[in-house]
Amino acid sequence: MSGAVNPSTSPAPTRPPAMRRLSRLRRAGGAIAAAAPGGFLHLSLLASLRRRPSLPAHAQLLLLGLPLPAHAASRLLRPHLRSGHHLASLRLFLRILRDRDREPSRKAPVETEAVPNSHSLSAALAACSRHASPAPGLSTHSFLIKSGYVSDLFAANSLLHFYGSFGLPSLARRLFDEMPVRDTVSFNTLIDSYVKSFCIDDAFAAFSMMLDRGFRLDRWTVTALSGACAGLMDLRVAKAVHGVAMRALDRKVFHSQEVVTGLVDMYLQCSGLALARKVFDLVGEKAGDVRLWSMMVSGYARSGEVKMAKKLFNEMPKKDLVAWTALIGGYVQAGRYKEASVLFEEMEEAGFEADEVTVGTLISACVQCGTIDVAKRLHHRVKHNGLISRDARLATSFVDMYAKHGCIQTAMDVFCGVSDEFKTVELFNAMINGLAHGSFGEKAITLFDEMGSLGLHPDKITFMAVLCACSRSGLVSRGIEIFDSMVDKYGVEQDIKHYACMSEILARDGRLDDAYHFIQNMPFEANKVVWSALLRACRIHGNIKIGKLAEEKLLQFDHSRKPENLLLSDLFANGKRKERAARVRKAINHKPEHRQTKCSYIEWNGKLHQFGTTTDTSHPQAKEISLILEEMSRKLRILGHNLSKGETANHSEMVALAFGLVNLVQDPQTPIKIVSKRRMDVSCHSSFKYLSKIYNRDICVNDGIRLHKMKQGSCSCMDHW
Repeated sequence: MSGAVNPSTSPAPTRPPAMRRLSRLRRAGGAIAAAAPGGFLHLSLLASLRRRPSLPAHAQLLLLGLPLPAHAASRLLRPHLRSGHHLASLRLFLRILRDRDREPSRKAPVETEAVPNSHSLSAALAACSRHASPAPGLSTHSFLIKSGYVSDLFAANSLLHFYGSFGLPSLARRLFDEMPVRDTVSFNTLIDSYVKSFCIDDAFAAFSMMLDRGFRLDRWTVTALSGACAGLMDLRVAKAVHGVAMRALDRKVFHSQEVVTGLVDMYLQCSGLALARKVFDLVGEKAGDVRLWSMMVSGYARSGEVKMAKKLFNEMPKKDLVAWTALIGGYVQAGRYKEASVLFEEMEEAGFEADEVTVGTLISACVQCGTIDVAKRLHHRVKHNGLISRDARLATSFVDMYAKHGCIQTAMDVFCGVSDEFKTVELFNAMINGLAHGSFGEKAITLFDEMGSLGLHPDKITFMAVLCACSRSGLVSRGIEIFDSMVDKYGVEQDIKHYACMSEILARDGRLDDAYHFIQNMPFEANKVVWSALLRACRIHGNIKIGKLAEEKLLQFDHSRKPENLLLSDLFANGKRKERAARVRKAINHKPEHRQTKCSYIEWNGKLHQFGTTTDTSHPQAKEISLILEEMSRKLRILGHNLSKGETANHSEMVALAFGLVNLVQDPQTPIKIVSKRRMDVSCHSSFKYLSKIYNRDICVNDGIRLHKMKQGSCSCMDHW
């Protein structure tokens, strides 16, 4: 029949809405019953905590609002602590103490386990050791006394560790003496407490008492004693501890990772690199611990044996950030800044991200060789994670680096980005010094005055920087005022460096007679730095009389062959006294070949280029550089500034400038930035000023003394450096 309906295809009858709502309520009711206190889910989670305490199970209990019995909470103290949440562990412990006298819930399972017990108290004290204040630990100690747990050996040892972690060895010793029972752990903890507080003699006295009481050494005893020897820095004592460890420990324990690491670190701290290597080699192929390898790499790097450090680094089965940082630091310490920067590039390619220690190490290389691009990349990284705003030490490194490269505004941005509560005297010193070198005297003084509002007390370095700022900005009256306030207002005693700054302030202002009398009446004997500064001022102001007096004083000192000594004869040469100038040059034993060891650096296209002299033809662009140098000399001669080819060849800054002119010709607005390893002399300084006008280029030269910003024939130092 056409009108018949197939039962198999007919739609199922729908239930009324009331029945559907009832079904949903029944399902929800079952879930609620399962998640109720004492329900299946609650009991299952508590059972899992009993078998293996875990934070996810604790999280589920919290999300469902289910009660957590004290016995279960006590098992969660250690997991929270291991995950780095010591505050969560402390909060749980406080909850245990609060609920310990309450009757258990009617629906919750009743446990007979006593809480808190020695294990939970030990975990709570470990959390107290990581707290910022000792107050929670002291309160826990009071609870131990009231509850009688202070006589429990496990809890008492944890309390010993708490006092040691806060540098309270006297309280640790008092507790130790009151302990009715002690074990090896008690002695180890006491020794370690003394070592952390640098009470080395007390540490060895505790070890002697340990032996007298008949206690046997273990690996942790040797580790603690190794730390004591490292603090003492006595190689003889270190050898004695090594001998005791060999006799007291069995072979397996002696070759354990803890003992070997402690002995290697001990010898490295005591300048026993060869002995540290012997201990390291004894482990052989078993030395798979990255930390042990990193310690050896660091030891070689700190000792200046960079080649050996690199060899050992290449042999490491697995490298870590510590090893990379140690090797980079070794290259920086050895003055091999370019290689340090290259090594950092390799580290990044290997997938390692620099931390604050690595960044701080690399900044030193950036300051010395001028790799500003690397520094900017590091700055972006630490700025992105917010570390620089909380780490004043790191911020100080960046401020110093940017200021020395002429990026004063960037340095100021870094300084202002640090929260006031994290600012330190060292950070202010770096910023004030940077402003001083950039001739921003007024800003430097404003920053100096700001220190007081933050409760920071200026030190000798602060006054050196602010007086230098006054000198280079011509703020004579303000400089005199600050100099006089050092003792009267701030209680900072003046030394020879402050008097040198004050004499330079007077000399720069043309008050050469006052400067000379000030030097004569100083409570210190003036050194050659003071007389050199006066002589340079005499050269600028054309005062041959006082210049002669300063020159005679200078010739009384042992004469080094530093480039700044060339300034001594310039005054007399300008005064048409060529014969006397020649005699002065001979007296200071001037030898131009000593300059050839000094290099200059310039960064281009993301790479650092190092230059010595024009006699070095190893650079791939040596021919182009030679041609531009000849052009520079020719244009200088046209302006009446004669610079012989031989003299040019001894100026690494000139070679670096020629390289910059060759490669930055398409970018005329970008300043040519050069870092020099020697102080600029008058001839080179004058040439750079002329060349900045000839080529219409801004030139920045950091010679370690001043930051010279040349533009259109003038320099920011105002010809006084």
